[in-house]
Amino acid sequence: MLTLSEAKAHGEELLNRYSNLHKLQDKMDEMIFMEWKNKPENKNLKFTISPEPRNEFLGAMRLLTATDPIINVPSDKNDRASIEKADLIERLCNAVIYQSGRIMQKPVHYDLVSSLLRYGQFHLAIIDTDDLLNLAQKSNKNMSKAARKRYEHINKATPYLLEPLDPKCGSAEFDEYGLRAYYRQTSVTYAYLFGKFGRLPEWEQRAPTDTTTYHDYWDLDVHYAWVEGMDEPLIGGKHNMPCIPIVVQGGEGSRLNEEPEKQFQPFLYTIEKGELWDRHNLQLSALFTNLFAVASNATFIHKQAVPGETEMEVDWSVPGGILHLGPGEDFQPAEFNVFNKDTLYSMDLLGKMMEESSIYKQTLGGPTVANQAYSTVALLSQSGRLPLVATQRTGGWGIGTAFELMFQMIRDSGKKRTALSKEGKLEIDPIEIPENLIIDVSLDMSLPQDKLQQANTAAMMVDKSLASVSWIRENILNIGQSKDMDKQITQEMFERQMTQEYFTKAMETEIRKQIAAEMEAQAQQAQQAQQQQMAMMQQQAAQQAQAVQQQSMESQQMAAYVQELQRRLAEQQAGSAAPGGLERLAGMTAGAAAPNQQFNPAMGGLSQITTGAIPGLGEQPIPATGEAQEAQEG
Repeated sequence: MLTLSEAKAHGEELLNRYSNLHKLQDKMDEMIFMEWKNKPENKNLKFTISPEPRNEFLGAMRLLTATDPIINVPSDKNDRASIEKADLIERLCNAVIYQSGRIMQKPVHYDLVSSLLRYGQFHLAIIDTDDLLNLAQKSNKNMSKAARKRYEHINKATPYLLEPLDPKCGSAEFDEYGLRAYYRQTSVTYAYLFGKFGRLPEWEQRAPTDTTTYHDYWDLDVHYAWVEGMDEPLIGGKHNMPCIPIVVQGGEGSRLNEEPEKQFQPFLYTIEKGELWDRHNLQLSALFTNLFAVASNATFIHKQAVPGETEMEVDWSVPGGILHLGPGEDFQPAEFNVFNKDTLYSMDLLGKMMEESSIYKQTLGGPTVANQAYSTVALLSQSGRLPLVATQRTGGWGIGTAFELMFQMIRDSGKKRTALSKEGKLEIDPIEIPENLIIDVSLDMSLPQDKLQQANTAAMMVDKSLASVSWIRENILNIGQSKDMDKQITQEMFERQMTQEYFTKAMETEIRKQIAAEMEAQAQQAQQAQQQQMAMMQQQAAQQAQAVQQQSMESQQMAAYVQELQRRLAEQQAGSAAPGGLERLAGMTAGAAAPNQQFNPAMGGLSQITTGAIPGLGEQPIPATGEAQEAQEG
């Protein structure tokens, strides 16, 4: 076991070994934050700093952080015990990374991806919140209520914190089996130390804003933490943990190289080593300096016939004015060749070299050639992301390694741990954690056309029964927790079925109401038509009855007339009737009978009797000619 002095010596050795890498990482910060420290000293130059490295870095980061990390316990890499607990493990990992981001006010993978692109590696600490709470309570007896509640909330929200560290402050030592030792040296304020370790007697004279250097050393046996100038460590001794709770993950580069600056190559490594950014800054500064110098000169040339004796006259009586020149005079704009062809060509060449050294602009949404097919644009976008594949794979690899170490620490503690997730409170028993657990994490940077291609591929594989649905979800669609997805699909199908049945019944009820209303309206119409028909029939019957009654009255009048006529005939025959009585009788009864019905035989009347047709006593029958005839014998 190393002593504190040996740990300090080993830490200094690691720091010296990583000095060139830390200098390279500082250069990356200069380009990303656009701090040109090698600019010329001439103050008359119009310094213009190229934004190309920063734009490419931000574009690559936005691609890799567009979605949250996809956490998966792959069924083809784990044993049956791990697969049975896969859903619980995946939910716990999602809760830990989410709560860690909430506590640190930024998603964890943002800083991890930024560190990989900027420095070629990320350093991630795995902090036990139980140890954090116990250390705070032990070191600070007079801890305020707000401080205590904060540590208690952190402990309840997540069993472990995933804290990204600054790689410029850390140095790691590897062997053929992974991380062997880690040393970190950073500048902190005493306020940070007061909050973490309490106010020690050695710090009584220190103000919270004072700064000092904090050292942290880990290896497989010991853990030391100390402050510059202190003889005794803040934390020291054997840690008795199953692992070093720190992950150092590299991006581009190779462990085959001995120098750390070649093992971990940042995203902008080629641009910095080729000094392309400095050249671009110089060209831009030269261009804009010349442009400013030209812009401050005269912009027109007036050639006079006699220098100093003639003046131009401008006639403003017409719009735009008219310039009157004398014989031999000339007036024209001054032409300056500020951007010559060679300068523009070199600028274009330098821009292409920087683009080829990082990432193509089409991948980040830059303009493409006009009228290109959609498939061509999609292919350019896919091929343009190739420079980010190593960062994508290694970033997910490192986060998955951190989760595996976290579960090793839970198993070693033998204590049940809880976390807050969107499903509620999660609890995991160390006995339930498989011993050989493998967790895959993917940093997805898929574009819409990639999603469509993945969906089509998954559909074809399901139709052809080439793989199980859970495998297709995990490996093609990047969907973890397949059982939870089955439950969600079943629930959605049930809800759709219930909704469909509800609306079907509602529609059926509405249709029944409409049919009943239509039938009722038809019945009312039929009833009204029947009533109208009955009214018409009653009216017709009344008219017929009235006609029958009138006919009966006419028949009675006619019968009375016939009786009276017969009586008069009888009286004439008896000699008691006065001549002309029949005519008067006919005149009396003529108005009582209808003209058309009185002499209608079909209606019970008599044939029309011509006046004088029946002679009176002592009269002769009137012939057809209307003249009286003499009586004849026989």
